[in-house]
Amino acid sequence: MASPATPRTGVWQPDFRLQKISLDDAEIAGHTAEYAFPLMNTTLNLKDLMFKILNDTLSGDTIVVNPDNTMTLYYSGDLAEKPATDIFEFFKFPDGGIPVPDTFFKFDLDVPDSVFIHRADVLTGDMNVVVYNGFTEPINGFFTIPQMSKNGVAFTYPFNIPPSQTSFSPLFDLAGYTFLSDSNTLQFRYEAYLPNGNRVKLLEPSPGLPGCALLINNFTLSYVEGFWGFEEYPLTLDTIDIDINQTNLKGNVQVKDPKVTMTVANSWGFPTRGVVKYLSFIGRDGQEYKLESTVFNNDSIDFNYPSWAAGEVGQTKYTYVVLDGTNSNIADIFNAQPTQLIYDFAGISNATKDTSIIGFLTNESVLALRMSVELVLEGSVQDFGAEQVLDLNFGSYSDVDTADIESVEFKVVTKNQTPIGSSLQMYFQDANDQTLDSLFIGDPQFIMEAAPVDGNGNAVGSKRTETFVPMDVARFDRVRQAEKIFVQTFFTTADGGLVPVKLLATQNATIKLGLKIKTRF
Repeated sequence: MASPATPRTGVWQPDFRLQKISLDDAEIAGHTAEYAFPLMNTTLNLKDLMFKILNDTLSGDTIVVNPDNTMTLYYSGDLAEKPATDIFEFFKFPDGGIPVPDTFFKFDLDVPDSVFIHRADVLTGDMNVVVYNGFTEPINGFFTIPQMSKNGVAFTYPFNIPPSQTSFSPLFDLAGYTFLSDSNTLQFRYEAYLPNGNRVKLLEPSPGLPGCALLINNFTLSYVEGFWGFEEYPLTLDTIDIDINQTNLKGNVQVKDPKVTMTVANSWGFPTRGVVKYLSFIGRDGQEYKLESTVFNNDSIDFNYPSWAAGEVGQTKYTYVVLDGTNSNIADIFNAQPTQLIYDFAGISNATKDTSIIGFLTNESVLALRMSVELVLEGSVQDFGAEQVLDLNFGSYSDVDTADIESVEFKVVTKNQTPIGSSLQMYFQDANDQTLDSLFIGDPQFIMEAAPVDGNGNAVGSKRTETFVPMDVARFDRVRQAEKIFVQTFFTTADGGLVPVKLLATQNATIKLGLKIKTRF
């Protein structure tokens, strides 16, 4: 018999506790020598089974048991954070310094397109003022930035420079200063005087090189306030793996009322419209299934944001977008057993082009987006596949002379309180994972009937099933050398998987596997 595919790791591994009985303890039935040997006796809680089978091993995916004992499976992508500093860069000062070519000079600030700065608070930065005295006499005076102040006092640097020398000011710490502007410019001004009191313009140390300059380094801002115009920028591109049936086995899973939730946490202080560039699922068949929904207005949605006018600086506002069967084709998509959700979002600032809105950003402003998939475990399953590997030990029967064995029979007994039945095939394997034989010849056999359900899909009562599997001595001679069982299980909900059922964390099933051997006198 061909060996089945190597089982995947991380799948359901129930705790089958092996119980061995020696020949001295065996029961004798009637006038024949029949020995009953229990191989396996375990109770499976549906919660544990679902945790291992439905919940794949990716971090961020989990099953939650609800107060009514229903279970919800969550798949979520990574939290995609977009700090404002990744998109909006302000005040990129030239590395070679800012030349000040005249006694009064307006320097154009390097700010994003469509953004007009009114105020900016400095978080870090240091600055040198460089003054060259090209005269043969000493000069004195001051350099000032009228729009940059701290505690209400404008920045001013007084200087006194000997003739024909270049002076570097002390290194000024700019933290705590505030810049004010109404035109995306900064004004620099200096006054220089000769000993006779005449005011002069600083000479150039060489042609084209001004006699005054600023050197600014390590500059960052803690707060920016102004107007954000209409501008599009990228937000996030991400993929969520969704593997409802995480094995390579075939199966048809119908999930009732699937739900996708988009959560946006926004501390950007201006209107931002999210634009859906791409939002599709990849089915198990490799086909793309585009999400269609009435929630998005022309593939866009406006995010809630903290308002400057309302005094909400530093706050975070949330936007929740829920996609379900009432507003999208999400139910049809999940019937194709999707394996991935891929989405790509862009943002548009001030999409309504309202010039009256004053916006802001802080150094901690972040727009974070997370997509999550929510599946209440209520639905139907046909031949849903699962795999597991179990240790096995035939005890004393591993060495009994087969000439003394007349017949062998395995017995599988199940008592099931869940609305899930199953077929299975067991492959007996040696220590090297090589298949020696199987329990059933040919296809998997149905061994556990689902508990009956009421009109609401709730299991009522339980169902006991017994399955007898005779095996000839030649096959048993191979099987008894096995050290493990590779089990392929195919689950089907009640009524052949045609109606939705509710899966509760409290439901369980008991499975017993025994061996009966008849020996000759």
